[in-house]
Amino acid sequence: MFKGLLPKEEKYFEDFKEIITHVEEMARITNEFFSADEYQKDIYLRLKPIEKRCDEISTKVIKRLNNTFITPFDREDIFSLIKKIDSISDILLGTVARIDTYSITEKVMGADQLSLIVFRQIKELEIVLQDLKNKGPQINECKAVKDLETEADNIYRANLKKLFLEEKDAITLFKKKEILDMLEKACDKCQSTANVIISILIKNS
Repeated sequence: MFKGLLPKEEKYFEDFKEIITHVEEMARITNEFFSADEYQKDIYLRLKPIEKRCDEISTKVIKRLNNTFITPFDREDIFSLIKKIDSISDILLGTVARIDTYSITEKVMGADQLSLIVFRQIKELEIVLQDLKNKGPQINECKAVKDLETEADNIYRANLKKLFLEEKDAITLFKKKEILDMLEKACDKCQSTANVIISILIKNS
């Protein structure tokens, strides 16, 4: 009877793999959106159901944490990891939503580069999470996420400087700056997710 109460540890790993797959799809769509010659205003409708599924997975994991006795690693790490991954989906959806909210029609310079880096970071995180259960040699992928975050910082600063030099309309400047800010924040969130994974690997090595 007691055995039946024990949690199936693989459920957490499956949830991590599922949510990062959804976030990877969101990042791909977001990059395609910012790389296009013209912004497709209905892109929000494609992203919203995926983001909602990420929220559902996050909620499911948190509820399970409250109902299980034994977890594959620290509860705090499981909570932190699932929330950080879910927050990436929130940022991506919010970034695209602002294009419509702010009625931005001109391309935001640098947004294509930053969204591509987010996508590349998530691909690296996906590799790690696919094999987290086996605790394999994943530090290189985590390091790659950090290297990409550094690259994103450089792109962000360069395009922000260019924006302030060239954009004469203060309202337009504010709108475009917020798009860059949010994409840079998504890059940072990918890095903080990698940090949690590194912590998990070290604690359980």
